[in-house]
Amino acid sequence: MRPLIRRNRTTRRGVAVVETAIVAPLVVLGMLGMMEVSYAFMIRQTVTLASREGARAASLPSATVSDVTAAVDASMTAANLSGYTTTTNLAALAPADTTVSVTVTLPFDRAGFTGQLLGGGILNLRATTTMRLETAS
Repeated sequence: MRPLIRRNRTTRRGVAVVETAIVAPLVVLGMLGMMEVSYAFMIRQTVTLASREGARAASLPSATVSDVTAAVDASMTAANLSGYTTTTNLAALAPADTTVSVTVTLPFDRAGFTGQLLGGGILNLRATTTMRLETAS
């Protein structure tokens, strides 16, 4: 009777090793996927905040495009991000216009751990902020 019990224990240990070998990569892959998505959300929030800073700078009287670019650069540099583009309609505003827009775009491969593995050249993290112009009183 004793050899039968010993054989069952070793068989169960073997099953546990096989189950671990199958499940462990899936758990690690899921964990890395969650980290990638959460990091992308964090970078998306940083891009949004940078576009807001640029729009704040653009809404001031006598603002220039270089002021907008400097405000966006300061926000993105503080987050150690590069490779983004900044566009604004500040230079094309007519005297009757009351709003200004700033758009900041960052390619996804600059914001993820996987780089181009998950479509880095195709996907962009983009934020546009529109603010009312302050008038000189």
